[in-house]
Amino acid sequence: MSEMTESDLSTDSYKHGSSGEGSFKKRLGIIATCVVGGSLVALYAVTGPFVAPALRKVCLPFVPATGTQLENVFSVLKGRSGSLVDIGSGDGRIVIAAAKRGFKAVGFELNPWLVWYSRYKAWREGVHHTTSFYISDLWKFFRVHQRGHLWGTSNDGAA
Repeated sequence: MSEMTESDLSTDSYKHGSSGEGSFKKRLGIIATCVVGGSLVALYAVTGPFVAPALRKVCLPFVPATGTQLENVFSVLKGRSGSLVDIGSGDGRIVIAAAKRGFKAVGFELNPWLVWYSRYKAWREGVHHTTSFYISDLWKFFRVHQRGHLWGTSNDGAA
């Protein structure tokens, strides 16, 4: 039997490839593909609902209420109590602030991610018993349930 030198062994494994090295690279490639694919799906799932309203016929983007706007709302409501309804409640800032001031507050929002975030935020702030958030498209809701006009639109779809 002839003896093989170290250089012969390295040349031989280079030509044929190491089965252990090849399967490792294959597994690494599959894992990398899964990580990238999963990340893209997660990115789409998180950003899709925020981008989708911009693609609607009537664009209603989410713009969070500022501190000044909150002060203005509650300066108008000073001395009042009872219920508050926020149409297009977004992340629930006004609803949660109203609940902290003793109101029974309800928020309606088209974006389900913002509704879920609002519910979580209300729970975190400790006002989840006096707040409610609903996923609702009020353009459809009011056309079905009311007669007359809402912000210049009529039930029959004519402006």
